[in-house]
Amino acid sequence: MSDETIDEGANAEQQLLARSLGALIGLRRFDSPIHQARAIHGATLALSPYADGMAPSDAQRLKELRNTSIRVALSDDPRAIPEADRDWLIAAMRRILGKAGAVALAADRLH
Repeated sequence: MSDETIDEGANAEQQLLARSLGALIGLRRFDSPIHQARAIHGATLALSPYADGMAPSDAQRLKELRNTSIRVALSDDPRAIPEADRDWLIAAMRRILGKAGAVALAADRLH
């Protein structure tokens, strides 16, 4: 469980990214592949505005993951998206939010 929260002063794109990050973190292993793919696709869409600032290899991976996730979400015979892709996406989202200064430690928010 993460002890980070989104800063209330974050812009709408950062808030959307944070909500998508929360949905990804909230996924469980036994959730259906379609449910997982929908959450991953939503996260890739939320992260897309930041792709220009990413390394070219990361931007390409994001694009491929977005394409894969929509295919899985719409498939009649879905396969699970590898957990490594989900973990990479979570890390990328945290990096973007951290660079924007939109993430605060939950303990600091209580004081």
